[in-house]
Amino acid sequence: MTDQRETMEEMVTAGGFSRRDFLKGATMSTLGVPVALMLASCAEQAKPEENLASSGEETPAAPEPIAQATPAGDLADANKSDPWLQKLLDEPQDVGDAILPDGTVVPAVYVKLRNRINRMGKGLGGEVGSTSYEMIMFAWSEEDAQHEIEMPMLETFTAYDYSNVSGRSEEECAEILKDMASRCLIYHMNRAGCDYYQLLPHVNGWWEFVELREFFAHGGAEGGGYEAVAEFNAKGVNGIDGMAQEFDNTFPLFRTYPIGEDVVAEDKLAPYNDWRAIIRRHKTITVSPCQCRIMWQGLGVPYPEEHPQRTCLSLGEMAEYFIENGIGEQITQEEAIEIYEDIIDRGMVVESICTKDVDIMCSCHGSSCGNLMGFKDTVGQNKPAGKNFNAYNLDYDPDKCIACGSCVTRCPMEAITLEDGVCNHNDVCVRCGQCIRVCPADARILRVRDDWPELPNDYLECHRYLAKERMARGAIVDFTGGEVQDTAGGAAH
Repeated sequence: MTDQRETMEEMVTAGGFSRRDFLKGATMSTLGVPVALMLASCAEQAKPEENLASSGEETPAAPEPIAQATPAGDLADANKSDPWLQKLLDEPQDVGDAILPDGTVVPAVYVKLRNRINRMGKGLGGEVGSTSYEMIMFAWSEEDAQHEIEMPMLETFTAYDYSNVSGRSEEECAEILKDMASRCLIYHMNRAGCDYYQLLPHVNGWWEFVELREFFAHGGAEGGGYEAVAEFNAKGVNGIDGMAQEFDNTFPLFRTYPIGEDVVAEDKLAPYNDWRAIIRRHKTITVSPCQCRIMWQGLGVPYPEEHPQRTCLSLGEMAEYFIENGIGEQITQEEAIEIYEDIIDRGMVVESICTKDVDIMCSCHGSSCGNLMGFKDTVGQNKPAGKNFNAYNLDYDPDKCIACGSCVTRCPMEAITLEDGVCNHNDVCVRCGQCIRVCPADARILRVRDDWPELPNDYLECHRYLAKERMARGAIVDFTGGEVQDTAGGAAH
């Protein structure tokens, strides 16, 4: 398996980059140390600077609160009283064109858009190269880019809100928002007959949604869908790199679930850790092809054939967005659970976006999933986010172990080795419970932790959380234009 993986990672695709090159970009984040920021409104949580100080890194100076009391003296602007959010919203305005090494001029509006996307969620990385803008320019016209940089960021908004900040008429704004949402560039929700919107981060966001749109628009699996996906992913992958260190943060973007009650102590799942219950809470559900695996297939990069593609679920409002944009097939709760029981039987892992209110779920494996493959490559580094993949620790009893090796074969992360009759577990175990289900000696079990950090509430709060954490550790880099110089270790701007 290891030899096969090394061969796969070093394959160079027709687009001119290797699987390892892609993985540098596939984790796509600019996060740092284990900053356990409770970035909602939890006054008792640790301050960012305290967590950074404990890591041994230099602590960035916290911005001064900007909130001003009202004349009454007892009220303040909620956004301005959050200094890290306010710093995120304070975008650079003095931006010029970028000039690529081949002389291509990237208009300043795209430089501004890239900066803005880099301030949401996991961002786009702290360095740019010759391909840094290609994926954005593929999906957004200059007019689209101008529209998006006028819109409210990291909040839910309406056409009326957009009108107020842009100076455009409400009617024009409504048309712009409807059009851009239909092309998967922004997110749309309809609540009680009123249309609401959010800007999308790179991942999980417009990268996945635009890729699915390209796949289905070109005939899907029966037509030219894979070729379209390959063309899309050949643009910009090498540029999304730089400071990106996804697993140095408090949480991974996607968290894992125990595969069932039978793999946890006392057969009781912790709150927010029961994937079946999450599915059963939603009436509207869609399934889509796995965006990682259709990308691998399009690029000609091999992955295990037993890993199916029809596995990614969207739930609730997210499912409605997938349906209206033709990027997901509506299914029942029972069908969704059946899909996931099947992938568990194939040795795969259930994941979702790292929130309480889950609207995106996927089934993953360390040999075919960008998130888990990226984490698997950090073996031996004891990344902080690895601890918080879920709410459990794995207990292993070597006295009960019969050294059969079943767990070694089953582990989707290749995290277990058998030496001198004892199993050793490395730091990329994600506590899914696959090894427990195949253990004939009951030598292992998952036990709930009492120190799991509180999850962000929903999709928007998750991406605020990640962005604010990156801002708190100085990991957000803005660009102002000028020449882009490619280097051996990355790119400088």
